[in-house]
Amino acid sequence: MLNVTGLNNFYYVRDFTDMRCKHSRVLSIIREQLHREPNDGDVFIVMSKDRRIVRLFTYDNSSYSLFEKKFVSGYQFMKVCREGGGKVYRIDWRDVVLLLENPIVKELKIR
Repeated sequence: MLNVTGLNNFYYVRDFTDMRCKHSRVLSIIREQLHREPNDGDVFIVMSKDRRIVRLFTYDNSSYSLFEKKFVSGYQFMKVCREGGGKVYRIDWRDVVLLLENPIVKELKIR
């Protein structure tokens, strides 16, 4: 079970948008390309190119967990931006909550 709180370290993985990948591929990218180890409690966040899907990956002593949130057509997640380079960067718990709980309306249809 995915268990996250404000005590976890959250890392947003920029430019990783392939949602066909599951645990093993994402974790290999974290280790090999980002040179990080998915330590106990660290949560890695990836987002689809169209920003409709967000996935959170974590490892807790003996198992890997995956949480996915997907919006229906017409809604998407906020774009996560940060000045400077880097493929992965740490984000605060409050920003994770803001990202997951506040959809952006792509188009307003008036009837």
